[in-house]
Amino acid sequence: MKRKLSISLLALLLLAGGGYFSFQAIKIEVKAKLSQVLLEYTWNKSLKENKSYKPWPSFDGIPILKLKIPRYNISQIVLEGTSGQALAFGPAFHQETYLPSSKKITAISSHRDSHGEYIKNLEIGDILKLQDLDNNWHTYKIEEFLIVNVQEEININKKSRLLLITCYPFDALLSGTPLRYIVSAINIDNLNS
Repeated sequence: MKRKLSISLLALLLLAGGGYFSFQAIKIEVKAKLSQVLLEYTWNKSLKENKSYKPWPSFDGIPILKLKIPRYNISQIVLEGTSGQALAFGPAFHQETYLPSSKKITAISSHRDSHGEYIKNLEIGDILKLQDLDNNWHTYKIEEFLIVNVQEEININKKSRLLLITCYPFDALLSGTPLRYIVSAINIDNLNS
């Protein structure tokens, strides 16, 4: 009887431990997907009321843009600033760059294993769209891909450009490499008029 109880207890502990470690393995992905639902609601409220809102009180950022990639059925809310919290919940706007209406460089970063997972599949000619808080859409077409070392000087001085940035290589076992993969897309709004 004691032996059966010990085996049952051990099986229960192993099951609980396995469940815990399984949850830890998918926690970031689950958090990223669920947060986009709250962010989408906040984005729509911000557009409707023409005022920025936080998705929840303790959050350290606000939704600032909406990114759409029609070919891949991707729609993501982009958060202001590249803090660790912002990047954990969605793609993040680099505040040292410009909003799309300025017709300068707009840079957005994502984690390669959550919100930016699709970046490795993008191709030259793919269309990217950004919606701003004024409800204006800005359309970009991918022109090139770059791999840069952030420990070296990076000089991209082209105007009217969207940069999507993620860590590289995509299949690295450890995070924190100095390499970044950059998708460079030109604004085609004026080309279409």
